[in-house]
Amino acid sequence: MEEKFLYHIWDESHLATDLKTVSGKDLKIHYQGQFNTTFRGPDFVNAIISLDGEDLQGAVEIHQNTQDWLKHNHHEDVYYNQVILHIVLNHNSIQPYTMKENGEFIEILELKNQLSEEIQKLITDIGDRKLSSGNDYCDLLSAIDNDRLFSILTLYGKQRFMSKVRRFNASLAISDFDQVLYEGMMEAAGYDKNKFNLFQLAQSIPFIKLREWHKEGLISEEMISIFVGSSSLLQKSRNRISPELYEKLMCNYESQRFYARNLNVDWQLFRIRPGNHPIFRLILLGEFLYNCLPAGLLNFFVSNVEALTPNPQKRYQNFCQQFQQKQRGLLQNSKSLGSTVVNNIYINIYLPIIYLYYQKMANAEMLESVLESYLTFKALPENYITRFMCNHINSSQVKAVNNKTLYQQGLIDIYYRFCRYRLCSECVKNI
Repeated sequence: MEEKFLYHIWDESHLATDLKTVSGKDLKIHYQGQFNTTFRGPDFVNAIISLDGEDLQGAVEIHQNTQDWLKHNHHEDVYYNQVILHIVLNHNSIQPYTMKENGEFIEILELKNQLSEEIQKLITDIGDRKLSSGNDYCDLLSAIDNDRLFSILTLYGKQRFMSKVRRFNASLAISDFDQVLYEGMMEAAGYDKNKFNLFQLAQSIPFIKLREWHKEGLISEEMISIFVGSSSLLQKSRNRISPELYEKLMCNYESQRFYARNLNVDWQLFRIRPGNHPIFRLILLGEFLYNCLPAGLLNFFVSNVEALTPNPQKRYQNFCQQFQQKQRGLLQNSKSLGSTVVNNIYINIYLPIIYLYYQKMANAEMLESVLESYLTFKALPENYITRFMCNHINSSQVKAVNNKTLYQQGLIDIYYRFCRYRLCSECVKNI
């Protein structure tokens, strides 16, 4: 069985109801995590699980056999210290645990006898064949008429939205709304190359700590210097910023050593446009976050966005206005975060979380309003997935798809469910 098929099993939760680790611990999966698109590190990040009732958040590594952990030298790699669960098809080690570089032991989940009946049937059907050996671009979607295509994309676009709601709901089991919003906003500001790095930074320096430091008198520039200094981003960006800015941030960082952290962050800085460099994103987002510290993130958005009787259009306008305030901050030539980042935060972070907020409050009217905000939103800029998927549809349909976020999200969801794993036969059945 190919390893990427094991990814699919984990990603889509094709597992038995009552899971146990090799050592006998009860395992519950709250969120499978996100597939790691960076150059190194575990297969899935930001997963949330429970082991004998203890909630854990971290990464997941998946192998054919337990011994593959050693074969791939993960036991010597600090980037695998974030792993909280080792998933294998076959457990072929004497030990019931896997040891990380830092000496800690993690639980092992053996999949062989703990799969759902549905996936067992699919495995039987596939046999030893590869998932797909077809062309890079199939013609399934292109053969569908417009009404059917947009109906399918609407369905999968809604599914993708609700999967984000479930993800953030799982995070609330070990966190609160402020921290979940904070982590999500940091992640969204990093794009694919650095989103997990910014997410981990938010975990290492929690929002509640920022609020405590603010009460103690920490100013915006000092908080930002802790972000960029503790993560070594400042040191690695010396040639990308002005000498004056570097000296100011470094001076603040040195003076705030009491608050500083020593974080091991693998920043991806190669072939990044100047405006997309994480140090600029982090500075601008940090200035926004600092302004939210007195009220808290959730209360800030509820007061300044949701309380202003938002319809779908008004909600978006209110949201954008919060980021359009003129800044007299560290980057004198940049007023605020760009619209691309703000829109990314709005669609992928804010709307699912505020939907979850109204869900907890049982406010059906506002739930409908938030969902309508998502369903009617204009298109986001193309990314490598939407560009790839647009090769699967008629050229006459591409413009309509790229005019609406819902359709784009539908294509992305289809990609993650089927195309990424070459599950062409399953795609045909479901589409």
